[in-house]
Parts: sequence; C-alpha cells; structure tokens
Amino acid sequence: MLRGFGKKLLVVLSILIVVSVTLYFYVTRYISITDNIAPQWKNQNQSKTWVLQGERVSLQADGRDNLLLRKAVLSTNETGVWRNETEYAFMWRQKAVFGFDNFGTATYEDGVLYAPSKGDNKVYAVNASNGNVIWSAMVRQCDASPYIDGDVIYVGECMGPDHEPIPFPKAMALNKTNGEVVWEFIEPNNSTWVGSPVVHGDYVYFTTYGSGVYALNKTNGTPIWHRDIGNIVCSVAYHNGMVFVSAYEPAGQYCFNATTGDTIWQKNYGSSWDSSPIIYEGIIIQVTRNATTGLWSTYVLNETNGDFIRKFEGKGSCSTPLVHDGKIFIPSNDWRIWAFDSLSGTELWHTIELHDGTLQDYSYCSPAAAGEAIYYQALNGTFYVIDEIDGSVLWSYNLGGYGFGSPSVGDGCVFITNDSALYAFRIGPGVGNWRMFCGNDLHQSVSEYGVEYVRYPLTEPKDFASLFNVWVTAKFVWCNKTIASDAIAWRIYFFDDAGNTNATDVMVFRVRLPVQEMAMVNSLFKVKA
Repeated sequence: MLRGFGKKLLVVLSILIVVSVTLYFYVTRYISITDNIAPQWKNQNQSKTWVLQGERVSLQADGRDNLLLRKAVLSTNETGVWRNETEYAFMWRQKAVFGFDNFGTATYEDGVLYAPSKGDNKVYAVNASNGNVIWSAMVRQCDASPYIDGDVIYVGECMGPDHEPIPFPKAMALNKTNGEVVWEFIEPNNSTWVGSPVVHGDYVYFTTYGSGVYALNKTNGTPIWHRDIGNIVCSVAYHNGMVFVSAYEPAGQYCFNATTGDTIWQKNYGSSWDSSPIIYEGIIIQVTRNATTGLWSTYVLNETNGDFIRKFEGKGSCSTPLVHDGKIFIPSNDWRIWAFDSLSGTELWHTIELHDGTLQDYSYCSPAAAGEAIYYQALNGTFYVIDEIDGSVLWSYNLGGYGFGSPSVGDGCVFITNDSALYAFRIGPGVGNWRMFCGNDLHQSVSEYGVEYVRYPLTEPKDFASLFNVWVTAKFVWCNKTIASDAIAWRIYFFDDAGNTNATDVMVFRVRLPVQEMAMVNSLFKVKA
C-alpha cells in the first residue's frame, strides 16, 4: 500500500515539476516580453470641441504602466500625414563661448552675435545663423553685454569669478567688423569695469567695482566726467538726459545729469548686486537687498525725484527684472518668476519652482520676452520658455553647466550663454520658410498643401525621467484663415527607456470656419470673392 502511495506521490511530484518548469518558462518569457512593451495610455481629454480662429485648445493624455515613461510627443495629421509637432527649435551651440560665472549676454545685431567668454578671456563675433566664429578679441574676464553703436562695440574688463583682481583693467572700444582695438582706457585706481556700457550721443557710460561711474568720450575714450560712489555691480540706465545707477557699497540709488555728472537725486533703499535699474513710463524699477534682514525686494520709484511708489517685498534676486507690455516680471530667490501689473502692482501669476538649489539659491539670469513668451535660464542650467499670459512652462531644455547668462532675441531666435556654450533656439519666423501667423512669432509654423498652422510645442519633447502614470498636456493654436478641412486629428506618442513607443487613440477637434459674406447672383447664392 505504501508502495502504491509512493508511486502516486512520484507522479504528482513529476507533474508539479513539469508545471513549475512550464510556468517558469512562460513567466520569464512574459517578463521578457513585457520589458519591451511600450507605456500604455489610459485617458484622453481636450478642453474644447470647437476652436475659433486664433484660439488655443488644451490636449491631454494619461500615460500609464509599470514601465517608466521617457518622453511624450504630440502629432497631428491635418495634411494627411502624422507629424511630430514638438520638435523644439534647437539650432546650434558654440562651445568656444564658455567659462564659469559667464554672465555676459550675447548682443545681437544684423545677423551677428557679440559674446563674452570668460573661460578664455575673449569676446567673440559669432554668425547667428550657424554659430560659426567670425573673429575673437582678447578682453579679460568680460562680465557684461557688449554695447553696439555704429561700427563699434564697447566692452570692459572685469574681475574673476572669485573677485580676483585683473591688473590694469581696460574699458575698450572694438571694431565691429574685425575686433581690432579702437581705443583703450585703463581705470587709474585699478578698478575693474563691471556693468554693460551704455552709449548716448557722444558719451559711453561705464560702471566700476571701486571707482563709481565714468562718462567717456565714445570716439577716443577720454574721460568727460567721473563720480566716485564706491563699488557698483550693475549697469547704468539712461533716459531723458539722466543716468541712473544703484551702488553696492556704500549702498545707494543715484540719478546724475548725463552731460555734467551733477547729482539730481540720491536715495538709499539698499544695496544692489548685478541687478540694474529699469526705466519704464516715468518709473524706476530697482532690486535691492536689505543688509540687516538679508531680504531682497523690488522697488518702484519716481524717475524725477527717486521717491518711493511701491515695493514688492521679498521678490527679487541678482537678476534684473523685465518690464514688458505693462507687466513687471521679477525672477526671485524663491526659484520662481513673479508677474505684476506695472500700474497697480497687482500680482498676475507666478511660475512653479524653476530651480533645484544647484550651486546657490540665487537667480542671475535677466529674462527676455518675444512672441507672448518669457525666456529664462535657472542657475542649474535649465532654459525655460514660459507663457507670458499665465506663467505656465511651454517647454524647457537642459543646457548643462551653470546658468548665469541672460537671453537675447534677434531675427526670430533666442540666444543664451552659460558655462558650457552659447546656444541658439528658433522661436519665430526669422527669414526664409519660417512664416508665422496670428502675429505670433514664438512657435513653429509650417505651410503645406495650402494649410497654414502654428502651434505650441508640447515640450522638447518632455523628458519624464523616472516618472510614470503622468498626465501630459499640449497647447495647440489654430491660426490659418483659409483651411481645406476643419477637423484636426491628434494623438500623443509615449516612449519608454528602451525606446519603445505607443500611441494614444486618435481624437479630433474642429476649427470653426469664419462666416463669409454671401451675395445673390442670378438667383443663386455664391460666396463673395
């Protein structure tokens, strides 16, 4: 009896072994297969079914699975072919322009960028269309934006990243065509030239760290007047015969007669570091730091007498605010940009946190505006394109290195320097085939088969890193006035770490066509031409 039981047990064990091996084979094969399955989608939404001319619609899909999402791409097929609509406008990078603490903005004019490079003590002229170097000139530790006036660019030699002095620092004028020196002026007290020069009439105004403000003859560099107000770490601003500047030590805000250097008014709202005064419709906007509390705030002052108008408490940084279209945009050390109405001071919006604390908590970049967007670089080297209307991030790009530099805009492009390189992104029509519509010069535009359209990019495409089960949103703007079809089909593609892709269902929104005038011709209705 035991023998019979043993045989049955042996059979059962054999079956269990076979089943286990089979299960192991299928499980491992399933795991292997599922390892290569692309992320799945769960839901799709759109904010509108019909879109009027120039309106935007928000398109949304939910990527989910136990696999990690890597990126998401929006595609539409209004021309009959599915096409990636989120190719960001990266054009080129020029690595000759580099260096830690590389503050200087690349100044644009007539297809050429003039860019300081602290890494090799030079200023470069760079072809804005392809990034090729035209010429370079030795300018030690140039820390500010070159100023262009006619055939001459004006620059100054500054201190090193750790405030190390430079012997015999020069204010310089260079030939714009070849970089040759037109004139040099050495500061008698060995003070370095810190701010961006400003030219008006026959004068070029420089600031120094140690000897205040100089007004030089722009033709030969001869000093016209000099006001020693101590250490300055910003540029001057000129308006209506007056020069405005904010000092670091001793702290103070000043207004000088631009011709004679005589003091018109002097106040003390705190010390300024890197942030320069902004003039806008009779007011001065200036960021200062309270030496006692350490708090940064942005002041709005009367241009005529320097009197206090209002203050944005706790909003400010080393960045110079941007004033554009009746709004004040203030990069702040809380890692956000704040938007306020310039007349009432009412807050309009603030961004999400744009920094992660890399290196410092400070913001140094001064934003620029074009095409209903704000362009900004966080200190961690992330370049942001921000919706001017609501403060949402339209797309971002990780430049690498540290982001001290500020953007400049020219010919439908935005240019930005940081420690690693000088970068160029296409933001608008420029020249050639990049035509734009709706007066919007930010986003991609294409004309194919008689269909003209412009859209907000989803992202660069969006890199989700280690995230999954994430809602992805794209904003789409229809601007064409003569379209062949009013139905716009769209879908979002998800990618995983292995490069697999999976598309959402096709969804459609419709463009409400403009109402056309009708005329009676021979008792038949016809559309007026």
